[in-house]
Amino acid sequence: MERNFILGIDAGTSVIKAALFDRQGNEVSRGARNVPVHNPTPQQAEENMYDVWEAASLAIQEALTGSGVDPSDILSVGLTGQGDGSWMIGPDGEPVGPAILWTDGRAGDIVEGWLEDGSVTKQFPITGNGPYAGTASAILKWRLENQPELMVEGNVHLWCKDWVGYKLTGVANGDPSDASLMGINMTTRNYDDEVLEILGISDAKVVLPELQNSHELLGEITEEASGVTGLPVGLPVYKGSVDISASSLGVGVARPGDCMAVVGTAGIVTVATTDPSGSTNPPDVGWMIPHTPETSIRSMGLNFCTPNLDWFLRELGGSFRREADAQTQGNLYEYLDQVVESTPVGSNGVIYHGYLAPGGERAPFVKPDARGMFNGINNAHTRNDLLRAVYEGVALGIRDCLDAIPTEVNVVRMAGGGANSPVWAQIFADVLGRTIEVPAGSEFGAKGAAIVAAVGAGRFESFGEAADALVHVRRTYKPNKANTAKYDKFFAVYKRLRESALDIWDDLADAVDFANAN
Repeated sequence: MERNFILGIDAGTSVIKAALFDRQGNEVSRGARNVPVHNPTPQQAEENMYDVWEAASLAIQEALTGSGVDPSDILSVGLTGQGDGSWMIGPDGEPVGPAILWTDGRAGDIVEGWLEDGSVTKQFPITGNGPYAGTASAILKWRLENQPELMVEGNVHLWCKDWVGYKLTGVANGDPSDASLMGINMTTRNYDDEVLEILGISDAKVVLPELQNSHELLGEITEEASGVTGLPVGLPVYKGSVDISASSLGVGVARPGDCMAVVGTAGIVTVATTDPSGSTNPPDVGWMIPHTPETSIRSMGLNFCTPNLDWFLRELGGSFRREADAQTQGNLYEYLDQVVESTPVGSNGVIYHGYLAPGGERAPFVKPDARGMFNGINNAHTRNDLLRAVYEGVALGIRDCLDAIPTEVNVVRMAGGGANSPVWAQIFADVLGRTIEVPAGSEFGAKGAAIVAAVGAGRFESFGEAADALVHVRRTYKPNKANTAKYDKFFAVYKRLRESALDIWDDLADAVDFANAN
C-alpha cells in the first residue's frame, strides 16, 4: 500500500508541534503543546525532559486526531528541534537532570575567556561557528568544571530532537547539523580533536553521541511510544536536523544560493552553499551548518526582530491602537501597514537600530553591550516616522547580515510573523534589492522535517526535488529599483552608525554600571 502522509515533529523551545502533510506538501492538521522553561537563577534556563516528551506525545495525538487520517496511511516521521544546550541521559536512558537550554547564560564567562584568549578565532577556520553562552561546547565545558560526575562514559549528551527521537525509537544519537553549532569540522561533518582541544573540552568526548545523517533511518516506533502517541509500531522515523536547517528546507532552501530570512522573535538569515570553507566571512560570527548531502548553510541570527515592533507599540503605541479600533475594527497590524505605507521611504531621515536584546547583538558582529538607537530625529518628526523607521531598521539589520555572507543571492524566502505584513515584505524587497517570496503555510520547521523524512523514505531522489514538489510560494514582492537606490544610501549610514557606536556602547555600559553602583 502506498502511504499518503508524512508527520513532521518540531520540538521548539517553548512549544512542541507536530504537523501532518499530504503528498502535495499541504498541512492537513497540527498539534501543539507548551513546555514551561524554568529559571533557577536569572542566568539559567532549563526544561524538564519528561515534560518535553509528554508534550511531544500529546502534540502527535492531537495532530492525528484532528486529521481524521488512519495512522497506517503515514509513510514516515521526521524530526527537528531547538538547537544547542545539553540534553543528557544516563546508561539507563533516563535524564541525568533537567536539560540546559540554548538561552542559558551560565557559561557566559567561559565564552568571554575563549574570545579573550583567541580560542574562538583559532577554531573558526575549522568549524565556521562562533560559540555563545548557550552552545553545547560552552555548556559541556561548564559541566566539566561543575558537574564532573556526569561527564563519564555511559552518559550521552543529546540535543532536543534527539531526546524525542530516542523516546520514539529507543535509539540515541545526534546529527551533524546540531553538532555543528558546538563546533565540528565543517568539511568532514564530524567531531574534530583539534577543535575540542582548543576549547578545552577534550574530556567531553566521552559523552558525545555518534552522528547520523539527517535523511538516514533513526529507527522505528516502539510499542511503548505507540501506546502514548497513537503512531503504529514499526513506523520509520528519520533522523532530521536542527531547526535552522529544517526551517530553511521547509521554505525551499535546498540548492546553492537559496536563501531564507526569518523575521520572527529572532532574525535568522541562511544561505545555502557547496563551499563551506570559502563562505565563512565575517570571521568568528554566525554558523556553518550541514544542510543537505551537497550543501551547507551559512547562517547569522539577529537577536531581536519583531520584538522591536512589540516594544515600540508597548511604549509608544497607545494612539495607534485607539485609531485602529476606530478605523479598522481593531485590526492593529492592518492599520499599521496603512500608516507605514503612507510614510516616505527613509522615514524622513530617521534611522533605527534594533539592538534591544539584553545580551546585545550576535550578527553580523558580536557585541554584548550593543543597544538600540534612533538617529536623525528633530522636532518635525512624527510618531509615523518613528514607526516606519522601526520597520525599516529591522530590514536593514537583515541586510547587514545577508550582505556579509559571500554568496550571490537573488531571491529570499521570507518566513516568520513579519512575513504576514505585505507592506513589511515589500520594504524587505526594496531594502535587500532582491525578490521576496513568502511560502504558503506556517509550520516550516515541521515541514522541513517532513521533507527529510520523504527523501529518506525514497519518495524523492533529492532534497531539491522534494522542496520543488512540497513547498509552494503564496506571495511574491519585486524590489522597486528607485526605492532600493534610496535604501542603499540609508544602509551606508546605518552601517557607519553601528560601527562608530562600538566603543560608545562600552562607555555607556560603564556609565550605567557606575550609576547603578553609586
